[in-house]
Amino acid sequence: MCNKSIVFIGTPQIAADCLQALIDVNANIVAVVTRSDKPSGRNNKIIYSPVKELALKNNLKLFQPEHLSDIYEELKWMNIDLIFTCAYGKIIPNSILELPRYKSVNVHPSLLPKYRGASPIQSALINGENKTGVSFIYVTDKLDAGDILFQEEITIDASDNYLSLYDKLSQLSVKMIKNNFDKLFNPSNVIKQNDTKATFCKIISHEDEKIDWTKDALSINNLLRGLYDKPAAFTTYENLNVKIYKSEVVEQTTTSPGKIVKIDKQGILVETGKNCLLLKEIQLPGKKRMQVSQLINGNHIFKTLSFFK
Repeated sequence: MCNKSIVFIGTPQIAADCLQALIDVNANIVAVVTRSDKPSGRNNKIIYSPVKELALKNNLKLFQPEHLSDIYEELKWMNIDLIFTCAYGKIIPNSILELPRYKSVNVHPSLLPKYRGASPIQSALINGENKTGVSFIYVTDKLDAGDILFQEEITIDASDNYLSLYDKLSQLSVKMIKNNFDKLFNPSNVIKQNDTKATFCKIISHEDEKIDWTKDALSINNLLRGLYDKPAAFTTYENLNVKIYKSEVVEQTTTSPGKIVKIDKQGILVETGKNCLLLKEIQLPGKKRMQVSQLINGNHIFKTLSFFK
């Protein structure tokens, strides 16, 4: 086991995968910090974060403070060598980040300095990027702007959506930890980020999820990919919000964005600002997700020559 002490701070699955990688290389994890439990679903059932589940499974010391400053004194006396953060979901105060001997390291799923911020995976897909990656950086008081310890790139396939790309980037993060564990403490070639090339991505809002049919079909399809499968892009039809999960671009001349031109077992063909979009999988309010090929076998509300808005 490496005798250098690590405090791990993170919450979702990608963070749990990174924590498992550290466990796999016998890292000396002296504490794990994750978000407090929140009720979820219709029954308000308490759901543990993936990081909490893994910490409990491995009998690791666990903190779930409402505010990180609440555990400052306990962490201070642990003589921490490294803080490792991944998608914690809250700002980590400088008082905590300055505790370790070897600084604090963050895993960010983009090729920094591109896509600093809260939605790098969604934004890469929505913007139609063909590559992305993972960056391990020092944490500073400036958002995702710290020096890069190491970075790797992967290809975004045309078939990728948020779920598949999230999984790819999680697997890449795990590989990078296992291949570069010693560099977390003694990096061989730290690279300063070029702030002039920085781009930023914000938290996805409900308004961002709404389809604008005046945009071209490829852009709309990229939006669907970036928001698959939660929260999912949506459109309105007869005052109902309809979620759209899967589609494909059909090259065809258009004149009326949002107009339904054809409904058959292949899907619902809709005009956009340029080319058409064939909707393959949708969800009506209060209903289950379904393939359009299933939908048309029964009664449905959609009519040709009517409009999505």
